[in-house]
Amino acid sequence: MEQIKIKTKTLLLISLSISFLINLNRFLFIVYPDLSYFNDVAAGSVLVFLFRLLSFAAYCLVILYMTVYSTKYLSRFSKSVRVLVFIVIIISFSIIAFYLIMWIHHLILFKVVEPEREGIRYVWVVMGITSILIGWLLVFQQKQKMDVLEKEQLIKENIQNELMALKSQINPHFLFNSLNSLNYIIRNSPEEAVEFVDRLSFIFRYILQSSEKNLITIKDEIEFLNNYMHLAEIRYGTNVQIKIDITIGFHAILIPILSLQILLENAIKHNEISKEYPLTIKVYNENEYIIVENKIQPRSDPEKSTGYGLANLSKRYVLLKGKDIQIHKKDHFIVKLPMH
Repeated sequence: MEQIKIKTKTLLLISLSISFLINLNRFLFIVYPDLSYFNDVAAGSVLVFLFRLLSFAAYCLVILYMTVYSTKYLSRFSKSVRVLVFIVIIISFSIIAFYLIMWIHHLILFKVVEPEREGIRYVWVVMGITSILIGWLLVFQQKQKMDVLEKEQLIKENIQNELMALKSQINPHFLFNSLNSLNYIIRNSPEEAVEFVDRLSFIFRYILQSSEKNLITIKDEIEFLNNYMHLAEIRYGTNVQIKIDITIGFHAILIPILSLQILLENAIKHNEISKEYPLTIKVYNENEYIIVENKIQPRSDPEKSTGYGLANLSKRYVLLKGKDIQIHKKDHFIVKLPMH
């Protein structure tokens, strides 16, 4: 855990506040000298007030500083020994500081005699205890803040690790489905296999180069989607079509990378595509969502599935956008992606 850090300005302000409250009666005498309640306040109160205000504040500041940073400077000792050493240091300093201030007070102003001296001694103890308690409170608050920050950092790291794990599923998932398509093309249209591999390498290069990104603009995702469609056209020709109608004003919005590609891939993979059953995939915006929609046309020979696609997308949306995707399945398969 990092060392406790409290601004010196904060400690100084607290010290002055304690000292001012202790010397409040003398301050009120200066402001209202005619009030009989303050007749017992010594003469020359302006100088006495300033001296005691500053000297008492200095004493409180040192006590506060030692309390706040005692763990740092006494870290070599065990906890029990550290407490004992701290008490000895505080008591020793308080005694020395008291007699030093009284001596300086005698040199500059006048000698403090009993019973006022006894009163100042009592006040000295009160200021010391108050400063220690406030110091402990400051340390406790700082530790709480640091604990919260550490927990938030841990949560961020866990989210990042989970995102990396989810993204690591995308590449094998995409490769798995692409190899299935390549296998089909080699068996049915070997002359088109070379072009398919060329486009596949371009797309896979894009995926690898984007591996450091979590979010991407809708505009870039659409551009990638258009490139991906060329792969589908090589295998299915005009039997598969994609209609994209997303308002230009939404193009700068960020969404999880490969969101639309996964849905397009999912639609092509799980639906019958032929001259008798052409597949049209619509991508459009409605209210606060991007919607990907296609008619359900179950395949007679369904391809093997890893099961990662939609589950992966759902988890990444929850982690990155704080909202889950919505899936509706009846005559049409509809997936709604939150934009905000």
